Amino acid sequence: MKKHLITLTFLLLFVRLHSQTYFETSWISNNVKYTGFVLFYSDEEALVRIKYNANGVDKVASYKCSYQDFTKMDGTKDRYLNGTEASIVKGSTDYGYSADNFYFKNLDGGNYQAYTVDDNGLKGSDITQYMNPTLYWIKLDPKVLTSVYLDDYFNSDEPLYRLLSFENTGEMDFYTQNAAITSLAYGRDTDSSSTSIWSVVMSGFKENGYNHQKVKESSSYPSKWIETQWDLGYHITSLEYDTSRNFFVLIMSKPSNLGSQSWKRLDTFPKQWVSEKWDNNFYITSMTYGAGQWYVVMNQNTGYSAQRWKTSSSGIPKEWIKESWDSGYKITSATYGNGLWAVTMTTNSKLGTQSWKTQSDYPIDWIREKAENGYHITTIAHGDGMWFVAMSNGTPYSTNMSTSNYEFLPLNWIMQKSSN
Repeated sequence: MKKHLITLTFLLLFVRLHSQTYFETSWISNNVKYTGFVLFYSDEEALVRIKYNANGVDKVASYKCSYQDFTKMDGTKDRYLNGTEASIVKGSTDYGYSADNFYFKNLDGGNYQAYTVDDNGLKGSDITQYMNPTLYWIKLDPKVLTSVYLDDYFNSDEPLYRLLSFENTGEMDFYTQNAAITSLAYGRDTDSSSTSIWSVVMSGFKENGYNHQKVKESSSYPSKWIETQWDLGYHITSLEYDTSRNFFVLIMSKPSNLGSQSWKRLDTFPKQWVSEKWDNNFYITSMTYGAGQWYVVMNQNTGYSAQRWKTSSSGIPKEWIKESWDSGYKITSATYGNGLWAVTMTTNSKLGTQSWKTQSDYPIDWIREKAENGYHITTIAHGDGMWFVAMSNGTPYSTNMSTSNYEFLPLNWIMQKSSN
């Protein structure tokens, strides 16, 4: 079991960091039709899911494949895909499954014929003496990996199902039994300027926390998707822009205990719109800058009583923050765009004493030091070559954690922390 978990964790990481190749294959053996989904997560290794019907019961088996060298009867060297560690993942487990092995014979014109034999039928080291041809072995367009297709091979609560769905649809949902995303930022560290880094903060709530969240990644701002999620009871709770891949990333959560939500897109910071919304008891809850425009999200029923914002072209507005602290305001959001830092501060935010830090690389040592004194990360942003982190002593959170070591949004880490 431990080996299986290590393999799964490794596979989830590979699916996020590397390009995958997908195939489908099928064959008939003893009057049973087998159809397989094959995910190559490296040139040499693959995950295989096989669906079939045994005695009127639909079942799915799972196993790992890797290339293995062998010697043919005539003494020549070749290799085949060796299936190992088979298990039943859907359907009755009264009977197990013998992992399949695959051999590919090159044909004219760059084509090939795929053959297969399971471990029970492989009586010697030369697979070519025991194999039978498959009906087909075809490469899949990733666009076919819809939820309908994946449902045939995976349980919907499997992390890999959610990850594959996200890789091909840009959307993933998950329950937040133990922790939920409360902030995220995209940036770079100076010691790895060529590598982009996502920093994600997850928190457990003392009460009235989220129980469900959705992640959406889109090359354009997903306004229609947002409207659909509003109708389902979700609200935008985090918003960021990936400047390397030119993608928006939104987190929508429920229940959020927020009232009506509205957002604005403008080439300049939408100060007039913000003022108009303040008059109707809306307050800024998220903001980002992406694709040459500012995006600001405002909500009713936040519990806030007053709010102010400031943009600065000369770094974080230190004196303004200090003056606002003295007047009872707390930092509640920040972002950077078009040469400007934008910071929002709010009263009645349920945040206690605050401290903030800017640093060219992610200030993990400072975060740990503050965490030991009861502080939680409440705002995080990156811009102008530095990270900005605000931490608060006295928050709605019971737990608080962050990660910052991923080139892509760390979905596997998010799923693990949300449920563990």
